Amino acid sequence: MDNQVEKNKAICKVFFDELFNNANLEAIDKFVDSGVTVHHTFPWQRKGAKAFYDTVEIFKIGFPDLKIKFSDILGEDDKVMCKFTVTGTHKEMFMNIPATGKKIEYEEVNIVRLKDEKITEHWVVADTYSLMQKITGNVVNPLV
Repeated sequence: MDNQVEKNKAICKVFFDELFNNANLEAIDKFVDSGVTVHHTFPWQRKGAKAFYDTVEIFKIGFPDLKIKFSDILGEDDKVMCKFTVTGTHKEMFMNIPATGKKIEYEEVNIVRLKDEKITEHWVVADTYSLMQKITGNVVNPLV
């Protein structure tokens, strides 16, 4: 396998591990290019690297014990895909939902493009339906 692909995979593992398991916001400055393109998950996210701060802040407030566990890290050319399971306890306000004390677990897939060992583009697909259903106890916006 291409040595740079392996380096990029290692960078992504360290980045997401530091960001979510250790709540180390310095990882953003270390691993994310200042001109990063973030394909926003939430409409309230700011542009660029600040989008990562916004995401970590809201999730770490709502789920202070939030952790991720990697299940796959794949790389090809300048892209890396990280799939992980997110777990935590809803202990504070999250998305205008007061703390419920409920445990959450959901899957998330992140794809990043790297250049010169910095993240320059980011996409995420998360099972937010399961997340919201677990903390509200209700079906959330069912599709017909």
